[in-house]
Amino acid sequence: MSRVPAQALTGLPAGIVDAWRIPLLPESPALVRWKRTLNDQERTHAARMRVAGNAWAGARGALRVILALYLGKAPESLEFERSLLGKPRLVGHAAPQFSVAWREDMALVGVASDRQVGVDLERERDDADVGTLARDHLSPLEQAAIVHAPPEQQRTAFFAAWARHEARRKLHGLGLADPLPALDRDEVVVVRALDVPAGWAAAVAAEGSGWRVRSREAVEIA
Repeated sequence: MSRVPAQALTGLPAGIVDAWRIPLLPESPALVRWKRTLNDQERTHAARMRVAGNAWAGARGALRVILALYLGKAPESLEFERSLLGKPRLVGHAAPQFSVAWREDMALVGVASDRQVGVDLERERDDADVGTLARDHLSPLEQAAIVHAPPEQQRTAFFAAWARHEARRKLHGLGLADPLPALDRDEVVVVRALDVPAGWAAAVAAEGSGWRVRSREAVEIA
């Protein structure tokens, strides 16, 4: 994919959820540039992280660069705050809505102009107790889908279900222990799987049903 000029990214059509897949390659030139956009508080936060502070900083910097392109602003100028439930949002801008997830050497950013959005990214792990996690946190329907998958595919099915589950939670800004809110009769939340390499699972959740995913790659902001 060729690099898209910044002006081509300014604005985001209604009914589109952009899903950005961002590799967090240690000290790559792009990662170094993204990290330079962080403010002092973010740099301090990354430095205090015992594990994966570099990856967190890269994901946060990439988020700044992506949102700045939609807004036509400098990445360093953006300010963030949290909703009452703890979901990050931009200060002084009603849109775009966004969500970010990161694991190890990859990040995922979801952006929408006209609806709330949540994304999740998971790396399949052999040490995860998928049976207990599914029983304690997933719905009976999701548990049944995992159990009825072929034995060799049950772990993959679990992480796919977990990504969907967490994307829904992140749309609302909820933690793992928080119950999902009851939706009104006319409210709809749709969750869709995203294309990621083997060994990963990813999903995006967004309000309403009349939207589609547009895949975007880091080369567009490198």
